[in-house]
Amino acid sequence: MPERLSVIAPAARGREADRVARALASALTGDGLARTVEVENHPGGAGAAALAALAASRTSGAPFTREGGLLVAGMPMVAGAETSGAAPLAESATPLARLVGEWAALAVSADSRLRSFEDFAARLRRDPAGLVVGGRAAGGPDHVLYGMIGKCLGVDARLLEYTGYAGADQAVEALGGGWAAAILAPARVLAAGLASGRLRVLAVSSRERIDGIEAPTLMELEVRLEYADWRGLLGPGEMSAEDREAAVALCDRIDASPRWRELCARQGWERVYLSGDDFRQWLATETERTRGVLYELGLLGSSDTNCRAGCAIRP
Repeated sequence: MPERLSVIAPAARGREADRVARALASALTGDGLARTVEVENHPGGAGAAALAALAASRTSGAPFTREGGLLVAGMPMVAGAETSGAAPLAESATPLARLVGEWAALAVSADSRLRSFEDFAARLRRDPAGLVVGGRAAGGPDHVLYGMIGKCLGVDARLLEYTGYAGADQAVEALGGGWAAAILAPARVLAAGLASGRLRVLAVSSRERIDGIEAPTLMELEVRLEYADWRGLLGPGEMSAEDREAAVALCDRIDASPRWRELCARQGWERVYLSGDDFRQWLATETERTRGVLYELGLLGSSDTNCRAGCAIRP
């Protein structure tokens, strides 16, 4: 059991990565997996500040079983490294485990003329630039998912019209105000709008239908795409084999933790656990796929992948 852990969030307090970090701290201490846990917030710089803090966490030279740092990472940091020209995330830190993910939903206002996903797809193919879709920040998970959907529908991603907002709640407001024809957002964020009848969901990005949402999956609609906005844990770069083994073992215990599972259910996070070498390999593939979509969206000047597997992303 580590004596002291730092869990680093690449975001300000209250944002998604911070909420995951604080839930982890609660599970680690509450289930006796670590003696003391401190959450550190290092927003900005497309994750660069958080990576610097992670590197600093190993300056004492103590083994991970006594003291260490863990970074809560996810798709926003993968994309941020690509768009900022930094080294891929897996080269800057040590991949340990994928923990949770959130499925996305494609939603419209209740009175929208887009009555089904088929209507949406037909409109997108006919006039991609004329259909404004909103979501969270440009280059983030919602934008990348929209690029993947467009690619799967045979639409040139560079023609897609996307408006990024500070958060999913703001995207919902934009939809209600008529500034977007549709939005992509975490399914849980849409619960209030669905309950009130103000929103309709055309499709979800999950592998199976989501309880409480009457909408098909993209796979059902013959759009061969599953996609989750994931969060996982990274360790400092160049960890010793012993430290990496101890850190992965801790991740295994976190996923099995009753407190952690309860927190995931309460927050609406889907457990998508993958650890060790399996996670490292998955992260490398996910990075390549994300890079390819960002390039096709016009957010990168060059790409070393044509993202041929872009319509087969799996969380």
